Amino acid sequence: MLNTLIWAGLIQGFLLGLLYLFSRKYSSLANRLLGGFLISLVIEGTSIFIPYDYIGKYSIGYYFTTPEVKLFFPLFFVHFVLEKVGISARYQRFLKIHYGIAAGVSSITLINIFVFLVTGLQIHEYVPIKVVEAVFMGQQWYAFLLSIIAFIIAIIETRAYRKKVENEFSDYTMLEIQWLWQFIFIIFPIILLWGAELMRILLGGTGDSDIVLASWGLLIIFIYFVSYKAFGHQNLFENQEVESKSMVEDISEEPAHTDHPDLSEKINSLMQVGKYYLNQELTIYDLAREMDISPRLISSCVNGNLGVNFSEWVNNYRVDEALKILEDADKNYLSIEGVGAEAGFKSRSAMYTAFKKKTGFPPGHFRENV
Repeated sequence: MLNTLIWAGLIQGFLLGLLYLFSRKYSSLANRLLGGFLISLVIEGTSIFIPYDYIGKYSIGYYFTTPEVKLFFPLFFVHFVLEKVGISARYQRFLKIHYGIAAGVSSITLINIFVFLVTGLQIHEYVPIKVVEAVFMGQQWYAFLLSIIAFIIAIIETRAYRKKVENEFSDYTMLEIQWLWQFIFIIFPIILLWGAELMRILLGGTGDSDIVLASWGLLIIFIYFVSYKAFGHQNLFENQEVESKSMVEDISEEPAHTDHPDLSEKINSLMQVGKYYLNQELTIYDLAREMDISPRLISSCVNGNLGVNFSEWVNNYRVDEALKILEDADKNYLSIEGVGAEAGFKSRSAMYTAFKKKTGFPPGHFRENV
């Protein structure tokens, strides 16, 4: 039964991987990375669970006789996360080095096939088996340690992304990354099981292990999770623009608390008069240009004196604006989405998030009680 579920998951992962790799409609680097991640899982799973020991006279039961793609797992995983939060360029050198090593390890299988086609023999018949085994286990441990590093990087950078959005952008939809956290943390127990299996082997364990089946059971759940998210939310994996536009200052660090009550009042007054919050794409840098005030100073006032982050501050104005529209009898023709758009919200979900956060109720509640 488990084998059937695993093969069904591998087939689904293969088809979904192809979709992400070659889709023209949703073509993006992030999607291609996700497709590569899924395809590498399928290749590894197929080499483990295929019920044959030979393809013709070519043995597939020895080290490096099938493609070793484990090193690609952590690389595609962390590269995808970094691409989604917009900072993959920062890790370009790290990624290039490890992609090169991963490609080199995978190419050993191609060399093995070439040697077999020319001589009828395989690498392990030319090189002492202990050497081949040492190289094989070495790259297994290397891939495992790289997975831990990738997991840590993914957590750190996703947390940093959320903090950046809260303090620089006004679009709440950019904070809706719960799916990305799920994507990251569903990998964690798989890494733990992988480490447990390597320790079992290191301590002298041999033969098939239930740990391998358990880890692949989780991997199949992961494939189904990605499939559900992909088809349940068609725009979920589309690119997001998270880099600050026309950055005037670097305010990535938490602004120091400074006491500027008069300036805070001025900023609030300018926001009310200028209604800059109606700009759905408003960032702290856009506002800084409009108000002719340093973005760092705005951030300091909003965080320190007003007690909220930039995103919440702007969206509170939008909620107030939406409430006025909902109370306006002349605008009863507007749908909830229309009200949100007029109030500066970029999407329905952003509007609902802001309303629930400030009032505890969805926007429809206020239309019903007008």
